[in-house]
Amino acid sequence: MVKAKDIYNFIDSFAPFETQMSFDNAGLIIGDENAVSDTVLVTLDVTADVIREAIKNNANIIVSHHPVIFHPIKSLASDNVPFLCAKYNMTVISAHTNLDIAKGGVNDTLAELSGVIAGENFPDDCMIIGHLRKPIPCRDFAKSLKNNLHISGLRYTDMGMIQKIAVSCGAGGDNIFLAKKYGADGFITGEIKHHEIIYANDHHIAVFDLGHFNSENLIIPKLVKMLSEKFPDTDFIQSQTFSDKLIYLGES
Repeated sequence: MVKAKDIYNFIDSFAPFETQMSFDNAGLIIGDENAVSDTVLVTLDVTADVIREAIKNNANIIVSHHPVIFHPIKSLASDNVPFLCAKYNMTVISAHTNLDIAKGGVNDTLAELSGVIAGENFPDDCMIIGHLRKPIPCRDFAKSLKNNLHISGLRYTDMGMIQKIAVSCGAGGDNIFLAKKYGADGFITGEIKHHEIIYANDHHIAVFDLGHFNSENLIIPKLVKMLSEKFPDTDFIQSQTFSDKLIYLGES
């Protein structure tokens, strides 16, 4: 059995909540710091399905990456996730941008699994610039990302050979301008807008758009492992119901 405030304090020890970005809402967002549970559900997002999964597993504490409340609430319908959390007495801790930029956090993990040897870190912008061991064609790198990250697909642009790679998980597309400034010829992210892709094309930077879920869900099994080792008397389980449900229909 574990107490919510002990989970909070442990996460705070390696991903301090005070380092979250100004727009963020990470922390203990719903419930009671003194809440206890034998089972804790760990998920990228909290949805109605995730709450039902938590109830089924007798988990009244949920640890999520994305904040369960992000924007100010102006209404609270009975099917809203915050309402359901309160109804079923769920305590929710969300570790978001503080976990993105932490050592060994989301961005570091994405870079490592992508084969990018980290170089310069830009925590204020949630971006790493590193390099591959040797130059590689974009198509081959895209295939390696698909295989190494165990994802069903991604979007990419083919700019020939690349080696210096910028990594910015989640909605990091606006970091393409910083990537260009520091000489990256490849850019990995989870979301990028049309005009940012055009900018990358104009400056010969290959874009690898994994999708937001694919660029960040990789932290969940790692977080489960860390929490399980810290609190061995508690069952930490990864959500089996949550995904973005996107299907990638690739080119033949």
